[in-house]
Amino acid sequence: MGRPVKSDRNGVRVFGTYAGAAEGIRCEAYLGGSNQSDVYIVKQLGARRYKVEEVTGGNSARAKLVSGVPAADGEMRLTGHLNGDPAQPIVLRKLNKRTATSYAGARYKWILNDDSTAGEEGRINLTLIS
Repeated sequence: MGRPVKSDRNGVRVFGTYAGAAEGIRCEAYLGGSNQSDVYIVKQLGARRYKVEEVTGGNSARAKLVSGVPAADGEMRLTGHLNGDPAQPIVLRKLNKRTATSYAGARYKWILNDDSTAGEEGRINLTLIS
C-alpha cells in the first residue's frame, strides 16, 4: 500500500468529517442496508480500501472502491470533478499522494476544495486537475 494519503498538496486533511470542518473527502458507500451519499473517509486501509463513516447515522464499514453505484456492504465510490466542474464527474479507482487514477486509466493531480457555493458549508470536494 505504501504510506497512507494524509493531506492534499495544499495541506488540507483527507481523513475526517467534513461536517463543520474544512477537511475530509465526501464519498458514497453502502452502509446500514442502503447507499448513503453523506459519508466520509476515516482511515485508509489499503491502496483501494478505506474505513468510512456516515456523517448523520454514525454507521461505519470497511469498504473498497467500485466503479458503479455501491450496491452491497463493503462498497464505496469516490468521485472527483475535472477542474472543479460538477458537470464533469470522474469515478476514481485509486487515490495516491499526488495523483488520482480513474477506472479508464487516466491520471490526474488533485486537491480538495470547499464546496460552500452549493449551500453546504464545510463540504469538501475532490478536484481533479487536467
